[in-house]
Amino acid sequence: MNHKVFEKYRIKRKLSKKELAEKVGRTPSWYSKLISGQVHLRSKLIIPMAEALGISPKKLTTEYFSEPELEDTSSNDGKIA
Repeated sequence: MNHKVFEKYRIKRKLSKKELAEKVGRTPSWYSKLISGQVHLRSKLIIPMAEALGISPKKLTTEYFSEPELEDTSSNDGKIA
């Protein structure tokens, strides 16, 4: 699951973590756990979360259930050793 999706759209919407949590009827503590992967988004919160983030529920679920992109940490500039 890609927990970074929430931060991506929260920042685009210029919402604080507290504001976003309140829009979906949760606490800032719950939101912190959500983005750290300690809790998962329940199905009943998909629509309210998508609305708060300004995206469709389909887009939210597609991105949330996708694998997060991995950063390239190689130091060989893409060359095979």
